[in-house]
Amino acid sequence: MKGLLKVSPSAFFKMPTASELERGNYFIYNNEPVRVIRKEVIVVGTHSHSKLKFYIQGLREKGERAVIFQHSDRVDKVEIMRKNGQVISKIGNKVQLMDAVSYETLDSNLPAELINDINIGDTVTFVELNGRVEILDKR
Repeated sequence: MKGLLKVSPSAFFKMPTASELERGNYFIYNNEPVRVIRKEVIVVGTHSHSKLKFYIQGLREKGERAVIFQHSDRVDKVEIMRKNGQVISKIGNKVQLMDAVSYETLDSNLPAELINDINIGDTVTFVELNGRVEILDKR
């Protein structure tokens, strides 16, 4: 077939490198979304190349932990928006939320530490990631 252009799928979607991450960005690390707290350039050994040391924090974590990447390592960057919603119903550890802005109804599982704290009518903060709703805290 003449005239057809062959384009690889990676030409349309390019994962950013670790050096493109900045403070406040979210990316997936060990199948969990984490936020970059700060970034440092370090040198390991006398003849080695420099590496990037990221201090990251998970959505539910209080402290920070350090991970090291090469400058050229690819990361899966995600956009996370925190939203507010109201609990409409609660059955065991499952709740139904109403988004405070769009008024759509969402289903979610309650984290173990919030099961006793959240009741019907409470306002909660949640995030939506890959079609899954995760409740972060009670407002």
